[in-house]
Amino acid sequence: MHKIRLTRRARTASAVALLAPSLVLVAGPAPAYAAETTTRILQAPMDLSVVLPCANGGLGEVVNFDGTISEVYHVTVDETGGFHVHIVETQSSVHGVGATTGDRYVSTRVNLFVYNQGSGGLPITSTQQLVFGIVGPGPGNDATLRITNHTTLNADGTVTVAFDTFAADCEPTAP
Repeated sequence: MHKIRLTRRARTASAVALLAPSLVLVAGPAPAYAAETTTRILQAPMDLSVVLPCANGGLGEVVNFDGTISEVYHVTVDETGGFHVHIVETQSSVHGVGATTGDRYVSTRVNLFVYNQGSGGLPITSTQQLVFGIVGPGPGNDATLRITNHTTLNADGTVTVAFDTFAADCEPTAP
């Protein structure tokens, strides 16, 4: 089973994507007496390089992707001052080219992020699920990346649940 390695630029982009919702939270929720909801839709260019070991007949190569990421941010401050964020991120028109072979790839990505914070700053729950698929020419060039993480802090700030899972695999070559 081959593993996919992200380049430094890809890891940095992933870290920024994971931290972006936290940046929204820096100011914290304002005291609220009536629920207030805001929804924003953003589109941003994507430039990502992935080391795909199953490409190039199993020799591997860097695949450079570009396209557009669409993000829907849905933020609610509830009537008690609790803060709730739901983010859905998808890709569109994302294509990649193998740096060695020139093979063309298409990718799909769905990233779901949910953050809930109580009125006094606690408790907090945060969950993210990301699935990133890569489809290449011929057998053996397809890959899937899955990331799931979750954290729960109870009302006294104690972490009661925390886990991260990461799986990145090349799809088997068709017989």
